[in-house]
This record gives sequence, structure tokens and C-alpha cells, in this order.
Amino acid sequence: MSIITPIKIKEDAETASLTTCAAGGDEFVNTGVEFIRIDNSHASATYTITVTAQTTTYSFPRHGKLTKSNTTKEVSAGTSAYIGPFKPSVWNDADGKVQVTYILGTSGSTAISGTHLLKIEVLYLEQK
Repeated sequence: MSIITPIKIKEDAETASLTTCAAGGDEFVNTGVEFIRIDNSHASATYTITVTAQTTTYSFPRHGKLTKSNTTKEVSAGTSAYIGPFKPSVWNDADGKVQVTYILGTSGSTAISGTHLLKIEVLYLEQK
């Protein structure tokens, strides 16, 4: 599993910093303002991205107790997806990190491996 450093989006612009998704998954420190960009530049493969919910039941002030499941997103060939932000009380593990995993296709459990064209970056906006 690789640790990805979030990049702050600034007024004077920021260069994209996509990195190849790790076969065992990726993680990043989450403060609640981060989101991820997944880019699939493969010509034909679809990948399924899973962000693991660490807490399945939590209290939301307006709505009471809610059940939260993992977030999954299929990313088709030649497309990108944005996921987040991630509420720390739901998404953070014991180390304050969000866990992201990847499988090839739309079902099953075949983790990505070898050469693939799936890339990720973690971005955030400065809070004022």
C-alpha cells in the first residue's frame, strides 16, 4: 500500500500530480477536505475503485443515526472520476488515513496488478 501526499489547490494554479495506483491499494492522511481524482487512460479496461468506510453507523445531527457503506465507483476506459471529501469520523482508520483499493472490471475480486493505466492524486482546498 502506498501513502499519497495530498496537494493543495492554489489560486496561482497547481500542476497535476497523478501517480500510478498501487496494486495493494493506496492511503492518505485525511482532514475532511481532501478528495481523490482517479484517471483511467486504458483503451478498454474498466476499474472499480473502493473507498473503505471505517465506521458503518454514525450520528448525523440533522438526521440521527445513519448507516454508511463503502463507496465504490466504476471508472470506464478513457475517463476520470472525483470522489470525496471524506468525513473523518466515517472514513479515517486508526492512523487518520483513508484506504482506497482497486479491482479490474466491475465485479469480482481481481486486484489490479502488473502494468495498468490507472492513476490517482489526492487534492484539497485550503480552509479559511
